[in-house]
Amino acid sequence: MTSPSAQITNFIAALRAAGIRISVAESIDAMRAVAAAGLEREPMCEALAAALIKDEADRAGFDDAFARFFAAPPNRNSRGDHPDHRGSLESAASGPGRPGEAPRTGAKPREHSPRRASAISEHPDSEPKETQSAEPHRPAQAETRGASGEAENRATGHLDADRAAENREPALVSGGEGTRAARLRALERKPFAAYTDLEYGQARDTLEILKRRFRTRLGRRLRIAKAGRVDIRRTIRAGIQRGGALAELRFRARRPRRIDLTILADISGSVRYAAELMLELVAGAYANFSRVHSFVYIDRLAEADFEAGHLVTSPALDLYARSDFGRVLMELWERRAEVLSRQTVVVILGDGRNNRRPARADLLRELARSCKAIVWLNPEEPARWGTGDSAIAQYAREVRAHLPARDLRELERGLLAIA
Repeated sequence: MTSPSAQITNFIAALRAAGIRISVAESIDAMRAVAAAGLEREPMCEALAAALIKDEADRAGFDDAFARFFAAPPNRNSRGDHPDHRGSLESAASGPGRPGEAPRTGAKPREHSPRRASAISEHPDSEPKETQSAEPHRPAQAETRGASGEAENRATGHLDADRAAENREPALVSGGEGTRAARLRALERKPFAAYTDLEYGQARDTLEILKRRFRTRLGRRLRIAKAGRVDIRRTIRAGIQRGGALAELRFRARRPRRIDLTILADISGSVRYAAELMLELVAGAYANFSRVHSFVYIDRLAEADFEAGHLVTSPALDLYARSDFGRVLMELWERRAEVLSRQTVVVILGDGRNNRRPARADLLRELARSCKAIVWLNPEEPARWGTGDSAIAQYAREVRAHLPARDLRELERGLLAIA
């Protein structure tokens, strides 16, 4: 009998053969998602789709393959079976051995056949014997349909019976982490502008997975190399001791990369979700930076921190105020000595909409000269950049990088640019 993991592996192979791109990591996520969602047909379908489908254009092919591999079992009572009969797998599981395992040697497996049907008919709740005695005389086409139905039942029925065997499948053991991973994968590509309060709460609940991944990737980029640049003087001196042969290279000790981080996040309007998620994401990687200063703004600057999982600003900001990034730049310029240095990377998250007030891009240019780099992450659709009251075109000329950050995946990719 095919195990659930083998069945899912065959299903993934069929999707790849149909032209759907699926990586090894996504296959592992699919196993974990199924372990968390269970083996009921509908939840398992949604869990697999969330883990494997990256493009909605592939959903039709996914649904067709899922229908072939995990077809719903036929109506059991239509064959005259007892209502408690659950398919050939549970019949075999009721014999010697543990549920979900093949019968031991010497035990004859029970299967659907005319003889089996006649045995069932002896039960007082089954159909009359006259009805079932006529089963062996069905036309050949009817027998073919019965055989195909039995094959489909074997392909899907074992998923229900193998619930007790989930803990014996190493690839499927993941607990609640699989559910969070599947949920996060679906939310990673959803634009922040389309978030509801419920989806924002779900994104925060599953953010721990993204925090660990971000810390790992950022740590790789900031890791100290085993050796720095070649030290020419020490290499020549070592060669003189060997008769002038440069047989051994000497390296300078590489110093750890020291990066200070300053964050400016716009919390007005629809970009509020992006700003708060970014602040929480960076908060999980504070150990990778020497110093971190977090600020939020609407029409003025305020320091930001998280207390009991909630964003706290000092001083409090008026969420209904009109954005004024020019004034924010002026306040940051006045505090540049305490928050900026030659090792500081400034990350700005906002749409650059300034309500037609003075943009003060000249201040952003001067701030860029006082720090290592400025990276601007924009959660707005690129088609809207520079339209209406947007001053992003003026700001983009003064920063090192202007990157889209419409969803969690783009936000993480943009934050990795600071390293």
